Amino acid sequence: MFGFQPTANAGSITKQLCSFLRDKIEKGALSPGLKLPPTRKAADELGIARNIVIEVYEQLAAEGYLTSKAGSGTYVSEGIEIRSRMKQPPTSYPIQPLSVIPARRMKVISFDTGTPDLSRFPRRVWNKCVREIIDSEPAEVFAYGDVQGTPALREAIARYLFRMKGITCDPGQIVITSGTSESFLLLAAAFSDRYRNVYVEEPTVEFVRDIFQKMKYSIVPVEVDDQGMDISRIERSAPSGLIVLTPSHQYPTGSILSIQRRQQAVALANKDGHYIIEDDYNSEFRHKGEPVPPLQLLAPSRVIYAGSFSKTLSPALRIGFLIVPPGLIELIVRTKTELNLTASSITQSALARFMMEGCFDRHIHKMRAVYKRKRLFLADQVRLLFGEHVEVAGDEAGMHVQLVFRQDRYGSIDWHGIEAFGAHFYTFDDYAVFKGRYPGKVVLGYGHLSEEEIAEGLQRIRKFTEVWKKGHPSSEEYQSFRSIPGATY
Repeated sequence: MFGFQPTANAGSITKQLCSFLRDKIEKGALSPGLKLPPTRKAADELGIARNIVIEVYEQLAAEGYLTSKAGSGTYVSEGIEIRSRMKQPPTSYPIQPLSVIPARRMKVISFDTGTPDLSRFPRRVWNKCVREIIDSEPAEVFAYGDVQGTPALREAIARYLFRMKGITCDPGQIVITSGTSESFLLLAAAFSDRYRNVYVEEPTVEFVRDIFQKMKYSIVPVEVDDQGMDISRIERSAPSGLIVLTPSHQYPTGSILSIQRRQQAVALANKDGHYIIEDDYNSEFRHKGEPVPPLQLLAPSRVIYAGSFSKTLSPALRIGFLIVPPGLIELIVRTKTELNLTASSITQSALARFMMEGCFDRHIHKMRAVYKRKRLFLADQVRLLFGEHVEVAGDEAGMHVQLVFRQDRYGSIDWHGIEAFGAHFYTFDDYAVFKGRYPGKVVLGYGHLSEEEIAEGLQRIRKFTEVWKKGHPSSEEYQSFRSIPGATY
């Protein structure tokens, strides 16, 4: 098809065909309005599975390169500017020799898991929304605003949740916060006279434990496996409390809470008087299959749903929200009033307009394709660099992956010193109460990184593991690397 020839060791066929068609379209070789071959015919011509062609067409349609017309076919989209000069993005990254990286080139590549791709923030559209709010809204938009949140934003969120996740709630059940951390702080304060125990996933993000510890709760870690939190480990005689879950995409494991355990959690909450706090972490970005239904649908009266726009748009917005059961809304709003917690009225109003005009839906759709492409690229590079000795684990969602380094190959790697090799990431132990139970398990975030940075960062990690295998961090090569000026951080 159009002269496409796959190249060995250049990534998956899907990635190569996507790159090939993008390149042809951007150069004008495939003109706007050109009809592409049907998927079955294209697959026959290329000698590949039809599903691959379907996935490529869908990917490029999501990116705007192609347009599908029901009953007619797939066409090259209009309005794409033709490139005049050759673009040569690297499609594969050869394994670098195990030599020391000169200090002048050393810049730490951080596989931070909390930052989205900020380069793709829709600045022009967002600026338009903010400008319209400032120009047209009454003077009250510059005041502190409703402590529960701007009514327009609560209405927009309620509509979005019903449309995209099937959650039915009244805007009066929604409380706007400045992010997930404030949401948890608010809940910890609101329930402090009622509960003293909080059951948290083990491992999990440290701020969850930190917030409840500051509020003098007893923290009860509950082990997580590939089906999410093991609800059976919560003693039936245990005191009532709060159960904090990330059922759609647990961090850091990436696991999904199974339906069996969801039902167990709801039954436990109903029977023993617990409330479940559902942190809907990164649920918008599922890269395979359909989004996982929220736990809140099973028990609207026992589940407090926490969402945020930090990963979907930008952490700088400082906007999160809670869906609170009707019987608790008075308690939560009263506590928020007493703590004087408010979010920017201007930002809330701009976000409401951004959502009501469909901009948020379009942004999510675009970023889902971006993060899926990055995850596939990262997984391909891991296979290229480490082969079968490293597993990419967790559900195909979000902006992070779990890597498992096989102990029969690497032993119990001590990752201290990895930054001397120009990379930074966190291990499972960094998120665990009980240390030493997760040998070889690390978390890599890729949302904010380019493909070049992902590839280079993985090569640096491989360099570290090769030095480790030779003689651990006491080896002469490791010590010589650390002695390079500017190579330690």
